[in-house]
Amino acid sequence: MTTTEILTNDLGAQAVFDGGNPRTFTATAREVISGAQLVNISGASNDVGSQISSFADGDLQVVGAIDPKLCNGMAINNAGSNELVTIATRGAYLCQAHGIVSGGALVQHNSSGGVTNLTILGSAAVASLGPRPIGTAMTTSASGANMFALVSLNI
Repeated sequence: MTTTEILTNDLGAQAVFDGGNPRTFTATAREVISGAQLVNISGASNDVGSQISSFADGDLQVVGAIDPKLCNGMAINNAGSNELVTIATRGAYLCQAHGIVSGGALVQHNSSGGVTNLTILGSAAVASLGPRPIGTAMTTSASGANMFALVSLNI
């Protein structure tokens, strides 16, 4: 599945605060990734072995998150295909709103990378897994091209 519009902050990832302990990991971009773009792990199975010595940055490969059920974090920097990119899993970031965002509500992302209130949550079979919560809204926002919400990522 591809999308023609990726909603991100034109200024890149804007960390308002990270709790004093940034939680990031390094991955290889499988496609061009923009700073502030939500991403998910993608690649072959069996990427890692049983020994820590076999683990390398290239073992984790990311693509832009276009499925609301999948998200591993937010890209901190721009990266070309096959370049290294830093991914944040925690911290408070400015995210473009693509739906109503209510302060204090769990939020999800959509297929374009914007955030909106999480509307489905509960126990479901894996085959019918609903959207994945990616954090909690710290501010309220309407939906729009230049509307942003402060989201505390918890991925």
